[in-house]
Amino acid sequence: MKREDRKTYDQILAEGRKIPNARGLFWKIEKRGFKPSYLFGTMHVSDPRVIKLPHTVKKAHLKAKVIVLESDQLLELGKAHLLAFTKPDMMMMPAGKRIEDFLTPEQRGVVDTALTARGAPLSAVNYLRPWMVTSIVASACEQSRAKDRTPVLDQQLALDAIENNIPLKGLETLEEQYGALNKMSLEAQVKNLISAIAHPEQFANIDETMLRLYLSGDIRPLAPLLRWLSQNDTTMAADSFAEFEDEVITRRNHTMADRAKPFLQDGNAFIAVGALHVQGDDGLVELFRKQGFKVTPAT
Repeated sequence: MKREDRKTYDQILAEGRKIPNARGLFWKIEKRGFKPSYLFGTMHVSDPRVIKLPHTVKKAHLKAKVIVLESDQLLELGKAHLLAFTKPDMMMMPAGKRIEDFLTPEQRGVVDTALTARGAPLSAVNYLRPWMVTSIVASACEQSRAKDRTPVLDQQLALDAIENNIPLKGLETLEEQYGALNKMSLEAQVKNLISAIAHPEQFANIDETMLRLYLSGDIRPLAPLLRWLSQNDTTMAADSFAEFEDEVITRRNHTMADRAKPFLQDGNAFIAVGALHVQGDDGLVELFRKQGFKVTPAT
């Protein structure tokens, strides 16, 4: 984009500079009378470049009184599978709906071919929530590591907590997390699926761009970039990123902040959530400040 569309590139960077707290992934949380705690923005991937924590983050993580993640059920895959039986609406399309109902004949062919190549033809997943099917077409590297049971960063933090006998707590249940994804319209979910399948090179490019921004510690361009991509994707009318930002990021931030408060008051907590939950006017940094805590970049 920098080379071929400099105007849009500059616009995305300009929008990113307006987002508060999007530069820096590691934050110190302080308040008179409470022991300091820490907030760390993660990336839900297993890439070894991400798994290797900076020394200051690792030190705070292993010295914490409690490790608080988005969910403490990350290692209990049995509970995720159990939801499919006890609450099938979490994973299945609403009654009478199929993914193919939202596809043109041409799109149906493209989607079926791509899914069949991955061992899951459209006929086999037609009644699953589209966001679940999109995970099937995730990056080849992530899929390969998943087969080898390589943990994503958040899971590795949980494993390290268990290994070092540090209590592990969660801010949400798996059911709540799935529920947030399901609140996105079916059109937005299908649009993401089509984009991932129809433009695999761009999808891989976006993944790598996100990863490199994360590793740089400066994710300011990330939300503007994803917003621009969504608005310029004419596959379907739905604005998939706007819905994702509202339902999966912003609304959950307020729940996370409320549930994190007792841990912050108890002191010496290490809180780790996806990096997009940290930034912005409704991000955890600002929400913790509104609770009366001093939140500053940790060094």
